[in-house]
Amino acid sequence: MDLPKGFYGITDERFGCVESAKKLLDFGAKIVQLRCKKLTDREFLSIADEVRRLTKDYGAVFIVDDRLDIALLSDADGVHVGDKDIPPCRIREVVRDGFIIGLSTHSLDDVLKADCCDYIGVGPVFETTTKDKPHPTLGVELAKKMVESSKYPAFLIGGIKLENIREIKDIGAWGFVSVYDVLSHDKGHFERMMEIWRS
Repeated sequence: MDLPKGFYGITDERFGCVESAKKLLDFGAKIVQLRCKKLTDREFLSIADEVRRLTKDYGAVFIVDDRLDIALLSDADGVHVGDKDIPPCRIREVVRDGFIIGLSTHSLDDVLKADCCDYIGVGPVFETTTKDKPHPTLGVELAKKMVESSKYPAFLIGGIKLENIREIKDIGAWGFVSVYDVLSHDKGHFERMMEIWRS
């Protein structure tokens, strides 16, 4: 499956898991990752099934954060994992051809060691409020070096908003993630962000 360029949407429980997925899709997101940490397994699966239906209706790629079991049961297009989750190469052994695997990276060493995935997340580029215990902020220069060193398409993540997107738009990333700044504003705000990214 082709990985869409540009914006990569991630849900946020502060805005509702299904509600934020719907908002991202209405804005035009072509990738939506379901990231909801505070649910029971049954709740997460039920929401994943609902978001899977939505993403199919909108023709968008559906990724599940962390949980390979939920991704497989909901017929998601892929899973995104971090350094404490199941390693991508082990996931690759059991999934169908074309299943997308994303990997979070937080250092140049992480990027160089990345294997068996389809894309990486590089971050946090800026200070972020989305995670309770975020990794240390990378800054634009290190993020650029990580993007340039990656053999996989790289999405920038962490504290990206309308006010700072010009700083990262030309460093060669495949796309970017903006969670709070996108979900807390209207579609016009998102469209201005995308105009800058594409300029």
